Amino acid sequence: MKFSAFILSIQLLLNTAYADQVFHSSGSNNQLIELYTSQGCSSCPPAQRWISSYKQDKSLWVNVFPVVFHVDYWNYLGWSDPFSQAAFSIRQRSYHSVNSISSVYTPGFVVNGKEWRRWYLNNSKPEIFNTIGSLHARLKDGTLTVGYQQRRPAVLNVAILINSHTTDVTHGENSGRSLKEDFTVMDFYTQSSANGEWSVKIKPDSLISTENKAIVIWVSDKDTLQPLQVTGGKLY
Repeated sequence: MKFSAFILSIQLLLNTAYADQVFHSSGSNNQLIELYTSQGCSSCPPAQRWISSYKQDKSLWVNVFPVVFHVDYWNYLGWSDPFSQAAFSIRQRSYHSVNSISSVYTPGFVVNGKEWRRWYLNNSKPEIFNTIGSLHARLKDGTLTVGYQQRRPAVLNVAILINSHTTDVTHGENSGRSLKEDFTVMDFYTQSSANGEWSVKIKPDSLISTENKAIVIWVSDKDTLQPLQVTGGKLY
């Protein structure tokens, strides 16, 4: 057991000590697409399939950045979504409290801070919202340093995502279904800044086995949650 623990610690070091990636916003028309969903919600799988289609889209990680937050308010139906977090439900309710969404529901899309309901229409894509400023981030040795050109009070948001995972659901509304999902938020960090500079320590286990993982980094207005700029990409 001690030897296994030693090997694991070495793997942690190898996966974090040499990681050095740079992410930079590419323009003024970047889209942050948030999906609020649950494995316990029978109407959510179609929305997941819609957002998963971006895996084959050339705009992914160029100017489109999808993140999928699993809420916990469906867990009472008999299936506890393993990716759900109370913080994600609170985030969705916060959008409602600032009148950015009409109500709290799943599946619920928020695009650049505004409710979007047209995902189910054939070939539907969200409208373009302008983003401002330049966002630069560097992930090195497990620490993410971020700078935002518009030096103003803002909130940094960092989502570590996992792609291409499958969950066999045994209870609740989706009982008996095998759900294939992408862009699922595993870890989420928020940090305020008065001058547009941040430093965030990423948990080591988030950076292990990065083959199917990605990171999305965005800054938002501290009062309205409105995204100001976004960047991100695959983790290596």
